[in-house]
Amino acid sequence: MPSKPISTKSPEEKSMSKRFVILILIVILVVIALGIWIGVAISSSGSAAANPNAPSAYSAVYLTTGDIYFGKLSWFPSPHLTDVWFLERGQDQSGQTQLGVAPFNSVFWGPVDAINLDAKQIVFWTSLKNGSELVQAMENPSSATPTATSSLPVGVPMQAATSSR
Repeated sequence: MPSKPISTKSPEEKSMSKRFVILILIVILVVIALGIWIGVAISSSGSAAANPNAPSAYSAVYLTTGDIYFGKLSWFPSPHLTDVWFLERGQDQSGQTQLGVAPFNSVFWGPVDAINLDAKQIVFWTSLKNGSELVQAMENPSSATPTATSSLPVGVPMQAATSSR
């Protein structure tokens, strides 16, 4: 008569091996889910520039002084802007208000391209859209050209305001 093979594993060992297999399957599922999550994050960050309504890396910050600065806003350890641009106001020969923006590091006193902000002086801030003319000009300043009617030493023009003072 053929004899049955005798199992050398105890019921406890069989239970442990089942737990080990289940643990391995859970780890594999977590790794797959993490890979999908990372893949979606990478693909959506790459398409953010293609979506003109998506927020860009740039923000506008309005201060209690009435100054408006544009740049890459960070909040840690305190609010600060890098890649900074600022709003310039002036008047043309006819007295109409002209607006433009210029790189902060291009002013005559030669600051670095960063501003540390006092959080108490910030009235509001907002993210700028990828499709904004200002964002496109800040990302590629050489493509922007000053308007012919501006009397400001403007690095990058914005639409001129038509109201007079």
